[in-house]
Amino acid sequence: MNSFSFVFTSFSFNDFPIIIKIIWILAAIFFLILLFFIVYLKVLRHRLRVKEATNLELEKKYEELIITYVFADSGEGRINEAQSVIIEKIKPSLQNTNNRKIFIKSLMKLMGEVSGGTVNSVDKLFIALGLLKQARAKLQHKKWHIIAIGIRDLRVFKIKEVREEVKVHINHPRTEVRTQAYLYFIEVFGFEGLDFLDDLTAFISKWDQIGILGALENIKQQNMPDVKRWLCSENDSVVLLTLELVKIYNIFNTTKELLDLIHHNNADVRLKSIQVLSYFFCLEAVVPLKEIMNSLTEKEQIAVLKMLENMATEQDEAFILSHINSPVFDIKVMALKILKRINHGKFLAQKEDNKDSTHLKIIEFLEKN
Repeated sequence: MNSFSFVFTSFSFNDFPIIIKIIWILAAIFFLILLFFIVYLKVLRHRLRVKEATNLELEKKYEELIITYVFADSGEGRINEAQSVIIEKIKPSLQNTNNRKIFIKSLMKLMGEVSGGTVNSVDKLFIALGLLKQARAKLQHKKWHIIAIGIRDLRVFKIKEVREEVKVHINHPRTEVRTQAYLYFIEVFGFEGLDFLDDLTAFISKWDQIGILGALENIKQQNMPDVKRWLCSENDSVVLLTLELVKIYNIFNTTKELLDLIHHNNADVRLKSIQVLSYFFCLEAVVPLKEIMNSLTEKEQIAVLKMLENMATEQDEAFILSHINSPVFDIKVMALKILKRINHGKFLAQKEDNKDSTHLKIIEFLEKN
């Protein structure tokens, strides 16, 4: 027993092999690092909870002040004494960036819940607190996301005075900035705001198109401007957006421009113009479309036949017969379907004229439907 005790006590750390020493040292270092991060994360979580609680308390305080300000509005169109007192209470705290963000968030929340004269009252508060000046300054910032935030604030608070300053950014390299600029013009100026399309050279993405059309749906007074000039735009995406407007808002006085667009260089523009002409049941389009049929893409040819599905007459029989043997299945089906409607006898005669199995199956199917 004494011998074992002697061996154990006399065996120090220095007696371990070098590799074991390194492992123990590294283990100790990693343990200390882990301990440090555990303590750091606990402290950080505590600080975040405290900050969150403080922010919520401040947000609640701002909301109460904003509501008091709104109810203090006398309806005279100017800031009264009671409102001035509230402004003086709020203003000093907005020197802090975090406080300013919380206040703007609270103000935006209220803007989503009010309408009419209350909106004008909130706009005046935004300006009186110097937030308009700061939003304007953001428009000159070098960082794109700051510019986008500035335009967003001006959009939400319906600030009309900065129209030309925002217009500078409609062709900004960043999509996010352009999107905010488009929405600013629609939400602040309604259909009149569409005039930004006059100077737009940037591409309007599908998502932006959806956003613009969605914003227009919320405009109550639909005073549509003359859209003909946008149908002649050099920007193809502007033409495509305008074609959507023409269809949605039934702008029938654009027939001449629509007929010109079936000769456009862009296949998407041609296709959309054919679809709009079909939607308008434009008989004037039948002859010119038949003339250029062979130069159109497959999608466009199908669109033309869809148009003729309800518009074709006996005079179009020769044209339809020239497409019943098309190698494109959809074109073949639609041509036979139209032939059945305009000349049922010729349709039935196709059983004898063409013994192709696919051809016969299509005819049999159309006979039953």
